[in-house]
Amino acid sequence: MAFEQTTVPYEKSKLYDLHLSDLQADPDQPRKVIDAVGLEDITASIAKLGVLEPILFRAGADGSLIIVVGERRVTAARAAGLAAIPAVYIADANYAEVALVENLLRQDLTAVEEAEALQRLMTDQSYTQEQLGVIVGKARTTVGDILTLNKLPQEIRDECRGNRQISRSTPIDIARKKQVRGMMTAYNSYKTKQQKVKGTRQKKDLNDPAALLDAINKLIDKLKR
Repeated sequence: MAFEQTTVPYEKSKLYDLHLSDLQADPDQPRKVIDAVGLEDITASIAKLGVLEPILFRAGADGSLIIVVGERRVTAARAAGLAAIPAVYIADANYAEVALVENLLRQDLTAVEEAEALQRLMTDQSYTQEQLGVIVGKARTTVGDILTLNKLPQEIRDECRGNRQISRSTPIDIARKKQVRGMMTAYNSYKTKQQKVKGTRQKKDLNDPAALLDAINKLIDKLKR
C-alpha cells in the first residue's frame, strides 16, 4: 500500500495547536468502538486539566488533516468545549502500523479489533505472520491465533468488537470450530452462561441491604442524568 506524498505547511515531529474542526477521523483506525464510560472519564479530565498528551496527525492527499493517534482525545476535547488541541505531525511513516502499535501498547483494542487491524496490515503490506509478530511484539503463534478471529461469522464479530469484557481466549476457542454452525452454537452457549452468572450475582447482591441501597442510589443518579 502506497502512502500519499503531499506538500503541507507542517514540519515532521513539530508540535502544533490545531483547530478541532480541521481534524478528520482515520477510516482505517484499528479501534472501531469507543467506550462511552471511558470517554466520559477522558472528557472530565480534559475539561479540568486540558489535553496533556498531544495527538499524532498526518496530511491526506487532499490536504486534509487526519488523526493517526488520539481519536478519543479529539472526541473528548470537542465534548469538553475546547477549540484546539496540541498535535504532532508525522510523515513518511506507515500510519497503519503506528496506530496499531500505539493502541496495542495502550491495550485499547478488543480481540476482534486487533484481529481485523492485523489482517488489514498483513494484506496491505504483504507481511507474513512472522513479520507482523516483530512489528507488534508478539510471537508468530500468538499472531496466528489472533488472526483466526477473522473466521468468525460477522454477527459474532460485530458483538465481540465492542465487548471489552470478553477475554481473547474465548472467541479464539470459538473460531477454532470447523463450521459456522459450530461457532454459532458455542457463542450462544457462552452468552447463556454469562447471563446466568450475571443473574446470580445480581440476585446475591440484592439480598445484601448495603448492596441494595447502593443499587438504588445508582439508579437514582442515572435517572437524574
